[in-house]
Amino acid sequence: MLEQQYELVSAPQADSSPDAELPDFETLDDELRHSTRVVCRMLREAPGIVNRLHEVALEAGVTDEVSEPMGRFLATFAQLKAQTYSRLSTSVEEEKSKDDWFLEISTREERASQTLRQLQKEIRAEKAERERHVKSRDEQIRKLHEEIEEIKSSTVAEIRALEAETKSAEEADKASAVSRDEALAAEIERLQMQIAQQKQEHREKEDALRKKKVKVEAEVEAWISKFDADMDEKDREITALRAIYDEDRAEMMRLEDYFTKLAAEREAQLALERKKAEELARQQAQQVTLAKAAVMLQKMWRGRCARRALERARSGKKGAKGKGDGKKGKKK
Repeated sequence: MLEQQYELVSAPQADSSPDAELPDFETLDDELRHSTRVVCRMLREAPGIVNRLHEVALEAGVTDEVSEPMGRFLATFAQLKAQTYSRLSTSVEEEKSKDDWFLEISTREERASQTLRQLQKEIRAEKAERERHVKSRDEQIRKLHEEIEEIKSSTVAEIRALEAETKSAEEADKASAVSRDEALAAEIERLQMQIAQQKQEHREKEDALRKKKVKVEAEVEAWISKFDADMDEKDREITALRAIYDEDRAEMMRLEDYFTKLAAEREAQLALERKKAEELARQQAQQVTLAKAAVMLQKMWRGRCARRALERARSGKKGAKGKGDGKKGKKK
């Protein structure tokens, strides 16, 4: 049942019943996938299902030949098995590409089927409206026929009443009766012409509606063709853009390799310059240290010389003072 509904939703027929309500495409797709997974789990959880199926076939009286449902089941099982092996032997990139392609195709088919279903609903509504108009016109024609029959019957009744009343006034009233019959005949002819004219109008409207239906179907086909052409054009554009992207990416990789090499060379050059600067700074620091040591030694030497000179000066002053004291004692 799910497969049949899926086929109807995927490819709806133009002559489907307007009252038939089908589930949504995505809901039906999820239900079908869930049903398939349930069947697969049942097969996985019951390893002896094959023997059981053979037993059921034997109970049903099938010995040499496999029944049609059993054959369809085994064929479906073989297809699922082949699909599983194919999927296991397919790479992730191929699987993703197939999934993207299937998603794109399913999206396109869903949009096309939705558009087709909408147009079919519009056509069915237009057809129902036309049938309603035709029924109303037929009802009017029937009423006109009934009025004509009533007029005819009333005319006949009046003629018979006149004949029954008096035959003596028949000659006198014959002219008026004839004129009245002619008027009634003219009225009947006028009504018949009106009916024929209305039938012609209905026929023309029906032809116009048929032409409109054909035009709408042609427009639908044109839109579908245009959609396919646009999709092909988009595919070509995507392929061209992908080629440009691959070229730009290759160029970017080449430039990145080039700039990586330049950065490595620059880093090596900077490391060499840093090493030279460190060596120069170390030499300058040594020079400064030597200069400070020389200055310190000079200061120490000058201080020592100054202390020696000061000590000599002090010793000289002390000697001069002792000699002066001796001369004074002698004079006394």
